[in-house]
Amino acid sequence: MKQILAFVGILAVIGVSFVLHGGRLGALVKISEIVIIFGASLGGLIISCTMPTLKLMISQIKQTLGKSIYTKDYYNELLSLMFELINVVKMQNLKALDTHVENPEASSIFTKYPAIMKDTITLHFIIDSFRQVISSKIAAHELEAALEEEIEVLMEEYEKPSHKLHATAEAMPGIGILAAVMGIILTMQNLDADVTIIGQSIAGALVGTFTGIFGCYCLAGPLSSAMHEIAEEQVAPLHCIRSIITGYLQNLSAHMCVNAGRKHIETHVKPSFTELEQTLESLR
Repeated sequence: MKQILAFVGILAVIGVSFVLHGGRLGALVKISEIVIIFGASLGGLIISCTMPTLKLMISQIKQTLGKSIYTKDYYNELLSLMFELINVVKMQNLKALDTHVENPEASSIFTKYPAIMKDTITLHFIIDSFRQVISSKIAAHELEAALEEEIEVLMEEYEKPSHKLHATAEAMPGIGILAAVMGIILTMQNLDADVTIIGQSIAGALVGTFTGIFGCYCLAGPLSSAMHEIAEEQVAPLHCIRSIITGYLQNLSAHMCVNAGRKHIETHVKPSFTELEQTLESLR
């Protein structure tokens, strides 16, 4: 919603400023130019992306326009889940943890945390990480390096849509010039027309350049930056999980493990030390 309101604000500022300079709003809108520029940009974007990247892009755009799921409540659930899983190992054994990891939908622990169950990226990372712990005796630094490498690969994947859209945004002014050149070609074919008509034709051609620049710096460019933020939000919980599991392999207590993971959470959604203490106390 914030992004939509901001875009409406941009339109209002540009439109009002143009009118105050003595312009007519209708002169800034030319359907044929919009179709050429945004249609060509969309076609180029489709050509440059694979289907998985396009699907991920659509998903990230929806998340950009909606409310983020990565709130303080989300991280409270994540830290609580990891605390309970590690406690299972500490108080029982790895075999007991195996029953939860292999079938999270039926787990008495996982099902207590719906926000994590809905976030398939985080859920699968938790499951795969604990499977590595269960299936092999691996040193803490080795697992940490393996998880870090996996996170880097995932980050590259989730950043692809924003990079592709950013490249498309940078091409839009050029496509706007293409549309303007087409308008100039049409104008040159009618040089014997009245000066007023020629002036209107040239002004119409320049609308193409305006539309391309507007699409780049007021729409596609900011949207690609917002999608980059979404990609970082999607990967951020994984750093938290990596730190917690590494702490477990270093034989830290479950309490110390989740505190280590808490340090990787951004300030505005990070549960305070007191809030985490209260949450963990209710689980003991």
